[in-house]
Amino acid sequence: MAASTVPGALWRTGGRMTTTSAAASSPASLGVRGRALLHQATGDLALALLQPTIPEHEIRSHQHDDMHVVVLLAGRYVSDAAGMPEVCAEPAVIFNPPGTEHRDRFRSRDGRFMTLAMPADAYARLCDGVTPGSRALRLPAASFARALSLLREIRDWDSASSLAVEAVFAEWLADASASTAPAGDPRLQRVRERLDDASAQPPSLRDLAAIAGFHPVYLARAFRRRYGVSPSNYLRMRRLHRAVSLLAGRRTLADAAATLGFTDASHLHRSFVAEFGMTPGAFRRLALGRGEVSRIQDRCLRR
Repeated sequence: MAASTVPGALWRTGGRMTTTSAAASSPASLGVRGRALLHQATGDLALALLQPTIPEHEIRSHQHDDMHVVVLLAGRYVSDAAGMPEVCAEPAVIFNPPGTEHRDRFRSRDGRFMTLAMPADAYARLCDGVTPGSRALRLPAASFARALSLLREIRDWDSASSLAVEAVFAEWLADASASTAPAGDPRLQRVRERLDDASAQPPSLRDLAAIAGFHPVYLARAFRRRYGVSPSNYLRMRRLHRAVSLLAGRRTLADAAATLGFTDASHLHRSFVAEFGMTPGAFRRLALGRGEVSRIQDRCLRR
């Protein structure tokens, strides 16, 4: 598993920021279970980019005193959080409030993920009356685009980074609060599940309307009101999230484009920038490091 906090292990007093790497610190000293590729911490929060290191069978049920958010970038992940599939093989943002007890874990050690952890008292101050609930849950798909901005912060930390991380977390709090609201019309949830199905051909609006039992015009309006985007843009967003997993899993841009139904690598490149505000190459350098990107490029040239 990836994000087990050791109480008191990763906080620094006086708001000082610390920068560590896998070579400099052990997982125990960082307060996480995983190999820390990058890590930043202040008195109120800790942000880490990690790789799982503990085999699935060694993970036991455990409790977190602190709040932590897990951002899945690549790998197959098992989680008890509400809204998660039996095995998650695509990007996701999992919100774990203080006191969460679970046995979340990776199925193998080839994953990649970020964690944002916060002591319970700092979490309570930042919530300031907002009550996202006491149960772990998967945040909406739109929350993931916000998460990628943290990759830049963790690699290029400066005096404004703590504010940037807190701003992202505040938006996640709003997402979590919205997710704990009444679920709404179950017919729209069935439409969303159809759009989430990566194995199926993209549906027509008439197909989706038939699933919900709505007129196509009414469905388009109702879906946008409920999820904030049109059905087509939701489908495109989910494809781009799968592109993140493929790129973090060391697939080439051309391979990812062909797998996901983009016209070509340039089409995926443009769409990726529009959704995440960074190029696929920049994402890969941030998530994997320049050395690994060079090895991927060398393999492409040898084909």
